[in-house]
Amino acid sequence: MNWRKFILVVALGLSSTFAFAQSNLLNAKTPDQIGKKTEAELVAENDMPLPYGYVMDRDILMGKRVWEIIDLDERVNFPLYYPVEKDLGPDRKPLYDVLKRAIQDSVLTEVYSDSYFTTKKTLKEIQQSLFAIDTTDGGREQMNEDYEAYVAGEKKIDEQYIVKTEIEADLVKAYKVVGYWYFDKRQGELKYRMLGICPVVPDVQIYKDNPDTDEMVELFWVYFPCGNLPRRKRLCR
Repeated sequence: MNWRKFILVVALGLSSTFAFAQSNLLNAKTPDQIGKKTEAELVAENDMPLPYGYVMDRDILMGKRVWEIIDLDERVNFPLYYPVEKDLGPDRKPLYDVLKRAIQDSVLTEVYSDSYFTTKKTLKEIQQSLFAIDTTDGGREQMNEDYEAYVAGEKKIDEQYIVKTEIEADLVKAYKVVGYWYFDKRQGELKYRMLGICPVVPDVQIYKDNPDTDEMVELFWVYFPCGNLPRRKRLCR
């Protein structure tokens, strides 16, 4: 009896393996479609972000907006921080570089100065927060030799006397996240919807003079786009 059970289990296992090997067997319209994935299968395997489902206001029994901090010094959050090197290929980037590049390429357009998303922040305003340009004493001496010409733009200070400070990915200390917890009474579930994310970095104007500063600022708030981006965009994975 035990041998019969064993043989039956083996036979069922082999038959199920054979059945899985015949992809699209039951949905094929013609024999040449057997073994090929259907459009439905390709859509199901697509790793693009899924669109958010529509939530009616009357289905929200209660809700609360919450703010959280993602500390990049904690090991569990390292995937958001690393790699900070610049030569590891196009597919390995820290989250900061992904967000910054998406803003520069106009993939992300919903960028704001606060977590309530009331005032939009332009690319020029963001860049002003990323860079600080200072002139050394040698540059000031050079400028004082012919001040009026430099002010009129007829002459330029030598590059060796100009110090440019930029906020890079390695300076991001944390991310602030704002979201909304709500109870969906129709489905009887407590759910969370992320609304926005913001990199927290040193104030570049202070950092250029004091790299050890603890003065942090919110760089920009991105309205979380996953599910709202066009299908071809691969920002959120």
